[in-house]
Amino acid sequence: MIREWKESTINRFLKEKRGQGTGKDYKPWLQIQDISSKGRSTRIFGQTTQRVHHLLSDLQLYYFYLLEFDDQVIDIREEYPLLDFHDQNVPMDDELAKKLFDSTTQVPHIFTVSFLVTRKGEDGKSFYQARVIKQSQELEKKATLQRLELQRRYFEKKGIDYGIATEKEINKQLARNIGWALNSYDIQDYPDLTSNMAILKADMLSYLSDPSETFQRISSRLEKKYQLDEGMGLILFKHLIATKEVKMDLSKKINLSKKIEDYQVVVVSDEQGGERYAVSH
Repeated sequence: MIREWKESTINRFLKEKRGQGTGKDYKPWLQIQDISSKGRSTRIFGQTTQRVHHLLSDLQLYYFYLLEFDDQVIDIREEYPLLDFHDQNVPMDDELAKKLFDSTTQVPHIFTVSFLVTRKGEDGKSFYQARVIKQSQELEKKATLQRLELQRRYFEKKGIDYGIATEKEINKQLARNIGWALNSYDIQDYPDLTSNMAILKADMLSYLSDPSETFQRISSRLEKKYQLDEGMGLILFKHLIATKEVKMDLSKKINLSKKIEDYQVVVVSDEQGGERYAVSH
C-alpha cells in the first residue's frame, strides 16, 4: 500500500477531488499509481459508470465483473474513502482507537472500502451496499479485523449494508466468463461487424436455434458466409452475451467445441425483453 501516510498526501488527494463525485465523475481515493501491491492491479473501463476503474487485485476485478453484469447495479465506486469517519463518533475502546492514526506519522487514517455500490431497490428507490474484498487469510490478522470492525460500526451508524467477500464467496469461474464476454461489449473497432450488424445478428441468433451446433461451428459458418476475418464470429457472440441479447449458463467453464445445449443458451426478444426461443433446457 502507500509507503508513508502523511498530511500532505491527504491534502493532495482532497485537492484532486478523490473519493468525491458519482458515476463517470467519481475518482477513487486510492489509484494504481499510489500503491505498491503484491497482487495484480488493473485499469478497466466500466460500462455502468462510463469511466476507468482502478482495481487493486484479481479478486477485486472478479467482484467488479459480477457487479458490472448485475442489472440492479447503477453505480460502482471503488476504493471509497470514509472521509467523515472521525466526525461520526463511532463507539470504540482504547485498543480500537489506536487504529485511527498512523503509528509513525500520527496522521489520521482514511479508511476505504473496496466498493460502495448503488443498487436499484424493488420500490424504485436506490440504496447503498459497502463491500470489502479480502483474501480469507487476511482475516486471520488481528489488526485487519480491528480495522474492519471500525468500518462495520461506521456503516451500521449510517444505516448502510456492509459486508466482506473473500475468494470463498466470489464465483471466480462466473466472473471470468463475464469478463470474457464484456471484453467484446464495445465493438466499434470492428467495422465489418458494425456495418452489417442487423444481418449478422439475425443470422447468429438463427444459428443458435440449433441445440446440436457448437459455438465454434456457428462462428466459422458466419465468418465464411460473410467473408469475415477469423474470430469475428466469436466476438459477435460475446458481444450479444455482454449486451444481454443472449443468455447462457456462465457458471461453467466455456468450451467452444461443445454443443450449445450444454450451456442453456437463451435468445432474448428485442421487442419486449422476453425470451424469443430457448435453445435448450
